Amino acid sequence: MLPQTPQSLSTVEKRLIGIQGDLTNDLKLKIYPAIIAILGLSLVALLLSRIQIQIASNAPEPVLPLPAEPEVPPAPEIPPPSQPEPIAETPTASPIPPAAVVPSPIANSELGNLQGGLRVSNQTPFPIRLALLPQVQDEVTTTYRQPVHWDFAPEEGKTKGLILSLPDRTLSLQAGDVLVAFAQDGSRRYWGPYVVGQTLLPNWRAEQKEWWLILQP
Repeated sequence: MLPQTPQSLSTVEKRLIGIQGDLTNDLKLKIYPAIIAILGLSLVALLLSRIQIQIASNAPEPVLPLPAEPEVPPAPEIPPPSQPEPIAETPTASPIPPAAVVPSPIANSELGNLQGGLRVSNQTPFPIRLALLPQVQDEVTTTYRQPVHWDFAPEEGKTKGLILSLPDRTLSLQAGDVLVAFAQDGSRRYWGPYVVGQTLLPNWRAEQKEWWLILQP
């Protein structure tokens, strides 16, 4: 091979430089569009992402369905209150109403002269206490002596009655004296009050000259 001269070297170098320049221009023509395309795609992607974010931020919040209310079971039908069966009332001992005050069949003019003993017949099944409130009457006022009482067993004197007496004097019943009897068994039964000569009891027995008081259930 022949040795190259300086002139030939410069020519070669110029050609090489020209080739490099052509390659550089070709690369620039190929690379720049690619870079521009990449930058464009990046810009489009950035714009799309911003649009999506903006759309997402402006999008209305999804309305969540309200929780379904629990079904309330219908209230059980309440049957109408049954009427209580009537309860048979237990018979209670009720007091015997007092005897009505009615005019005595004896004339008023004779009442002052009708004085006599008292005979009592207990025809009830109850123990009874009989109280007497003797009357003391004068021309101005009417007062009463200290009351006295007698106790009778059930049905005591039922048939013939018992003549009553006082420990210190003879008992002589007269018009205006008051008699009342009541049971001693807690039943709250009572008989009377009876006013001698004004109520039907006691009644006057002219033959025996006695006042009779018959207590019945």
